[in-house]
Amino acid sequence: MKAILINPENQTIVEIDLEEGINAMYKAMDCTTFTAPIFYDNGDTMYCDDEGLFKSQTGGILMPDWRYMIVGKILVLGCDNETGESKDVETPIEFFKKNIIWQNKTQVERYQSQFI
Repeated sequence: MKAILINPENQTIVEIDLEEGINAMYKAMDCTTFTAPIFYDNGDTMYCDDEGLFKSQTGGILMPDWRYMIVGKILVLGCDNETGESKDVETPIEFFKKNIIWQNKTQVERYQSQFI
């Protein structure tokens, strides 16, 4: 299925073809547990490493009006609101390219120090 992978470390945003299943999500985000902190009205969901704040990170992202940073790789997938099944992402990649505010290592470390 079509997904968007956001990598704050190298500041890239790319569309990927993601295999179905939770293991493919773990692999794409390079993590062992994830959370879904952002839900969009169209059903798209932003997933990130649930333990990202406890790992050494070199980058993160903010979006306009966010109160918190997301660190680590981020995966955006669509969701069928009736079944809960993942599906192709609907939000155009241009939305993320236009709105993401990249955070560097120093900004991430300052943010992480609030939690660890």
